Amino acid sequence: MTVSHDYLSSKPFQGEIGVVLGTGPSLAEVTNLDGLRVFGINNTYRDFELDVWTACDPQWWDVYGWETRYIEADRWHWDEDIAQRYGAWYIEGRWCDGLSLDPSYIHYGHSSGYQALNLAVHYGCNPILLVGYDMRYNGQRHYFKDLSDMPGEYPVQLRKWSTFEGLIQCYETISKQQGLPAIINCTPGSALQCFPFDELSNFCRQS
Repeated sequence: MTVSHDYLSSKPFQGEIGVVLGTGPSLAEVTNLDGLRVFGINNTYRDFELDVWTACDPQWWDVYGWETRYIEADRWHWDEDIAQRYGAWYIEGRWCDGLSLDPSYIHYGHSSGYQALNLAVHYGCNPILLVGYDMRYNGQRHYFKDLSDMPGEYPVQLRKWSTFEGLIQCYETISKQQGLPAIINCTPGSALQCFPFDELSNFCRQS
């Protein structure tokens, strides 16, 4: 479905702390996101309560798309046909460096995590925290297991054995961009070095 861009123009989470969940192995250690606006990607909807969610890979939707109708979050995709088929909200995608500051579109960035980060900017979050952004192999690529015969990997049609260098280069174009909210990497041991680091616990509401 197409949503009026007035929605994102209004920055519905203006000034709130946002956290974008990657799917790296370190995400398995994350237990407290209290007080944060949570942006999830891919299979994170199975394990976390989300405010906003996206998955960029059309092949991913072929496998899991019907499950996404039950996600209680704003759901987005850059492909209008996929958005219509699965009841998600459509937003245009473009190939450009950095992040889009125009709420009528996002930049692709070759990954769901990149697109979720762009959505967090459009929602008005500041700062935006990155967790599960390991960007390196540490025995497995993802935090989840048992989705296939290869622990921590997707079913065979979705497995990706590519390296992270290209993704890191995409994020480096963000780090040089003006006019963005603060982006802070809260992923222990992350290979993504272009953003300042901090502890996730410093931003969460403590019980």
